[in-house]
Amino acid sequence: MKKRHDSSEISMGETRSTIISTARKLFMELGYRAVSTRKISEACGLTQPALYHHFSNKNDLYVAVLQDELKTAQSAIERIIKRSSSIEERLYEVIHYILVNSPQNLSQMFHDIRHELPEEFQPSIEKWWFNAYLLPIAGIFEEGLKSGMLKDSAGLETNPVSMSYILLSMLSYSFPIKNLTEKEIKEKTMKQAKLVVHVLLYGLTGK
Repeated sequence: MKKRHDSSEISMGETRSTIISTARKLFMELGYRAVSTRKISEACGLTQPALYHHFSNKNDLYVAVLQDELKTAQSAIERIIKRSSSIEERLYEVIHYILVNSPQNLSQMFHDIRHELPEEFQPSIEKWWFNAYLLPIAGIFEEGLKSGMLKDSAGLETNPVSMSYILLSMLSYSFPIKNLTEKEIKEKTMKQAKLVVHVLLYGLTGK
């Protein structure tokens, strides 16, 4: 028998979602310091006491925004891996997703995490990031090593986790996509994703 949810529960959930999505936009555009709970509540059409009913302070709200962002990324990446067949295709699709959906404004958030949030939040954030990005990508590399598609031919004792860190570090220096049309962004990110996959699997020399 399905559990019934009354209208107040639904309304509470919708309000929380609205606060998180509004706060995400403001944090990414303006940065942590420039955004107050007053500004967020006004943008949501709420009073500050109403916002504090859902989040005790700005830190809690900021962490909730990041957790929501990382859970969304994890679900999307896991779906990509399930529907893609080859190792190369999986890597390409995952990289393309990250380039399109984790643009440079996310770097603003990670900068704020390191410099603005208390250390007590760091372990949880690190765990969410690990689950969202590192573990799924490491799984692709692990399968590639087991199948023999990937080899440690240079004798460098590579492993799936270290390979995943290398991939993600390459993406952190991606080209800017601001002020581009949707078509231009799609073309640019596709080329970037193909370049990263090619370098990872075949090197610049192709040998």
